[in-house]
Amino acid sequence: MKKWFMIGLISLILGVTACSPSSKEAKPEKETVEVVKKEEEPETKVEKEVTKEEEKTEVVTADKELIQYYVDDVRDAYMQVSDLAVQWDELRMGASNGEIDSYTFATAIYEEILPQNMFVLENIEAIIPPNDDIAATHELLIDAISKQHIAFSEVAAGMDANDPDKITKANEILNEVRKLDREFGRKMETLIKEYGID
Repeated sequence: MKKWFMIGLISLILGVTACSPSSKEAKPEKETVEVVKKEEEPETKVEKEVTKEEEKTEVVTADKELIQYYVDDVRDAYMQVSDLAVQWDELRMGASNGEIDSYTFATAIYEEILPQNMFVLENIEAIIPPNDDIAATHELLIDAISKQHIAFSEVAAGMDANDPDKITKANEILNEVRKLDREFGRKMETLIKEYGID
């Protein structure tokens, strides 16, 4: 009986062992799952990268259109600035040559130059930059035109009061205006090249 009991017990142990997976067989299944997961991850990353590239392309295209509108608006406003500069130079040359007296010079500044400068400034302030980087560049132009307005006012006041200190101060401010204008011009050139603007 012990013999049959031992044979039955051995059969039962062998049967249970044969039916249950060995620890060696279970491990490869886990490795297979891990391998599959590792193979899936790069594909997912590639898909995400492509999607991000497409998004970047769409953003650059949208930005380019907005920047093109901005550049066109600034060019129009800048033409007004150029026209004002020509008018100012003619007036200044006339005063330095003695063709225009100080009263006429000051009157022309008050009645023509200052109102035109304010009109240009308002037009430039109304232009909305498409992003923060361009907004910083745009502020250079606004600052230049604002300082130009102050300088023109100082010149007119100096001519009225026959005060050379005001004229000197106005010239210093106009030097700042020229620096701001050059800096704005360089940044706009960089922007135009960067986005391929016409």
